[in-house]
Amino acid sequence: MFLSQPLLELLIARGIQDVDEFLKPPSTTDFANPFFVPDLDEAASRMLKAVREAARITIFGDYDCDGILASHVLESVLRRLGARVRVYLPHRDEGYGLSSQAVHKISLAGTDLLITIDNGINARAAVWLAKRLGIEVIVVDHHRIQERADTLTVWSDQFCGTGLAVMIGIGLAQQAGWKDGSIERLISGTSIYGSIASIADCVPLTGETRTLTRLGLEALARTKHSGLQELVRTSCSEPGQPDSEDVAFRIAPRINAAGRIDHPAAALAVLTAVSDPEGARSAVNRLNELNKARRDLVEKHFGELLVEMADARPNVVVLYRELAPKGIAGLLASKCVEHFGVPSIVLVSSGTKGIAVGSGRSLPGFDLEAELRGVQELFERFGGHAQAIGLTIKTGKIDDVERELESRSRKLKREDMLRPDADLVLASLTQRFCEELKSLEPFGEGNPAPIFAFAPPKLPQHGNTGYVCAKENISLRHLIGAWGPGRSTR
Repeated sequence: MFLSQPLLELLIARGIQDVDEFLKPPSTTDFANPFFVPDLDEAASRMLKAVREAARITIFGDYDCDGILASHVLESVLRRLGARVRVYLPHRDEGYGLSSQAVHKISLAGTDLLITIDNGINARAAVWLAKRLGIEVIVVDHHRIQERADTLTVWSDQFCGTGLAVMIGIGLAQQAGWKDGSIERLISGTSIYGSIASIADCVPLTGETRTLTRLGLEALARTKHSGLQELVRTSCSEPGQPDSEDVAFRIAPRINAAGRIDHPAAALAVLTAVSDPEGARSAVNRLNELNKARRDLVEKHFGELLVEMADARPNVVVLYRELAPKGIAGLLASKCVEHFGVPSIVLVSSGTKGIAVGSGRSLPGFDLEAELRGVQELFERFGGHAQAIGLTIKTGKIDDVERELESRSRKLKREDMLRPDADLVLASLTQRFCEELKSLEPFGEGNPAPIFAFAPPKLPQHGNTGYVCAKENISLRHLIGAWGPGRSTR
């Protein structure tokens, strides 16, 4: 591949030795063997056995984008195989993950096989209860393991929950003897959901996940699915070319808004409107309304938070906002990271006296889950990723968490947070360079949008000439936004 030197240096600096492999067009044949995921073959075999025996199957998902999409993918494939299957998406008030209360509900509804997806790896007690009640359990998850449930498990941190659902779907199709053309169409269709969830859930966009995400974005641009078409049409600036920014800031927030403000079933309604344009418009309009309500709530509570923290220069942020809705705790934490530039946790009332629930967000180079795992005795429940955690805690221990996080955050080297990936000469900012930059997409966790350093050009300012003087490190997106791709760089 003939890449511009700064982009080539960028890839090499990120540890990408085979540039051709990284940039080659993705293909459905890249997933000809999904069984590299540990125990996926055994799990697929067990699911097929349940289909043949007409067993009652329940998929227990999550209320976020990844959990919703993962549940939909797995249910769709199992239904095509003839399964008796239903999806249980919990309300946020039920708490994260498989609980004993949820197991009792599932048992009373009648279930022979329970499949948890995007959760369950640490639900040891709930899985034990399900088995006691005569329910077989398969766990499909990618979260950090702390107290592993004792059951058949498909676990990998290479994928998000939906990515694992796609791999299981391919495995099921292969074991069921589907023809190659049917499997290719399955991969193309489900890769859309894998791409959205991978970007939304901040899993590293490298290796197989990068391939899956690129396939999915291409398929999303040409999809005939009424619900997805309407979602892209109303949310993306260029519906014919949705990219990772569209997914991260426009599509995924709308899907997440359902579980944050109402119930995740509102998002599922969009996914099930396969060939129903009118139903799709109604379902997407509902998501748009929920997303606006979510934005308004975040703006209101973050504004109040800033007033309370006026002139503060914290090393970490750990806040308890009793009256804030549960669904926006993670968003408030993200806003705190953006505003203060420090690891942040926002907690709200759980509805039970003396118990708070919340979310934490972090910065590159600071593994929030690993750092707080060392003091997990402070939490009632705790888990997540390097950059995002969820937790339940007694309100009396919030100050202890703040002290511990502040102590551990001292190792965070702030000068590394905005270190440029490469130097760039302004004259090289051509249309070709912008096109080459797009070949590095999708950007996200593990493959962030690059930051380039520019030497301040000694050019005169004569009105609106289009000159850009970069006084400090500046992201290319900001530069292109001011300059415009293809504009003369004289």
